[in-house]
This record gives sequence, structure tokens and C-alpha cells, in this order.
Amino acid sequence: MKNKKYNDDLAVIEAFMDQRSAKSISMKTDGQSLFSFDTRIAEHVPDGYGRAATLVYDYTYGGDAYISPTTSNHVRLAKKQVPRQNWTSVFDARDAGLVPNTLPEVNNAKTSSNS
Repeated sequence: MKNKKYNDDLAVIEAFMDQRSAKSISMKTDGQSLFSFDTRIAEHVPDGYGRAATLVYDYTYGGDAYISPTTSNHVRLAKKQVPRQNWTSVFDARDAGLVPNTLPEVNNAKTSSNS
């Protein structure tokens, strides 16, 4: 049986930006969407004019839908590849129909301890 060769996370992000498939131990892309484990953290969204915008969903501690340190790091690495205006709130993306209504278990980093 042949051993599978995995890329590192940065190589997966680079492949995503070039619209190629790749995978690492904890990330994968089909060239259209970028996943941290099973959570889609970024995608190329067609604009209807033959181009696409690359959106990164903010599953970071500083964002509004923190999941884990690893996913937060994957998002941080992906954010470095796109302009700031292409980072989007997970909840705004959900409301726009870009991410599922049922989000992965998130730890809302903006929750007040006084609630």
C-alpha cells in the first residue's frame, strides 16, 4: 500500500488561491472551497461577470465564531491572501446563505461574562 503524501497548510492555501485541489492533515481544498477539518473557511464566489471574489469566513478568536485554535490559525493564514474587505463575519455569511444555517459548534469570543 502506498503512503499518501500530504501538503503543509500553506501549500493547501496556495493551491486554493490557484484554484487547484490539495490536502494536508487538517486542511483540504477542491480549488473552489477551503476547509479546516470539515468546516468551510473560505471560498471563491462568482460575481456573474466571469470573475470571483474570494471570501474568508472569520472563525477566529477575534471574529465572531471561534471554533478551535487550529481552525483560527487556518483562517488567519487564509486572511493573509485576500484584501481585508473580503473577510466576512460567519453570521453575516449565514444570513446571506453562504454558510449553513447550522454552524459548527462555536465559542462566541464576543460573549460578555456579564450575561
